[in-house]
Amino acid sequence: MSPDVSIVLVTYNRAEFLPRTLDCILEQTYKNFELFICDDCSTDGTSDICRRYEAQDKRIQYVRNATNLAMPGNLNAGIRRCSGEFVAILHDGDIYHPTIIEKWRAALLENPTAGFVFNIYRHLSPDGKSGELTEAFSPFLKGSDFLEKICFRDRDLECPVWGTVMARRAVLNQMGLFDARYGFWSDFDMWFRIAESHDVAFVPEALIDLPSRKTMPHLFDKGALVTHATIFRMFWAARCRHYNDQPVNLAYELMKQTGNFVSSKARRVLRRLV
Repeated sequence: MSPDVSIVLVTYNRAEFLPRTLDCILEQTYKNFELFICDDCSTDGTSDICRRYEAQDKRIQYVRNATNLAMPGNLNAGIRRCSGEFVAILHDGDIYHPTIIEKWRAALLENPTAGFVFNIYRHLSPDGKSGELTEAFSPFLKGSDFLEKICFRDRDLECPVWGTVMARRAVLNQMGLFDARYGFWSDFDMWFRIAESHDVAFVPEALIDLPSRKTMPHLFDKGALVTHATIFRMFWAARCRHYNDQPVNLAYELMKQTGNFVSSKARRVLRRLV
């Protein structure tokens, strides 16, 4: 059978952590997938590791970009290669439960109006022995509720969905893939855009462990001020689209989000930079 799931694993200079992630993928209970390892011109031993795994499993295709495309260019290049109905977006270094692909796929099949599915994440402690769980939601969320009651619910510019989800390939193509203007944070923008016209599915289980940044440093840090400004732009663009025909609500959202930008959190960011 042709695989109905395409897995896009984006990687860059994570040779130390990559084998663990690849082993998690190959141990999945759902086997009918194709895996694209998208290497954004890593300068460490990533290439050797990927070619070794590619030789061991015919489902794997190793793709090394000719030039560094950055995120989300690397991700978009991988999605364009996909043939499956569902696209699972995974990141190097994360630890995946053996049933994640099976449960993601089942959730989208059970909720045909959902554009993507996500789950509870576990943020591991530096020693990897314990972890804090993210918030749980209903297995089915109307797109408008996802935006208004979850993403826009308070002054904090936070999205409960990280960059690891399963989405319908047709929906990703409909959205025009990920917007390079937002760089590493472009996944927020994508989930917002999908929720404007599709619903959202959720698996209320901790299917992904996220290692501590103390053990696996962030490779795309642009600084606190740039990060905050970028996220602010995405949230405001999403609010403008969603409340386009509701001027009173849009004015309220402007007040709420502007208050966030000058909040104590933002001031702390500025103080760290001066």
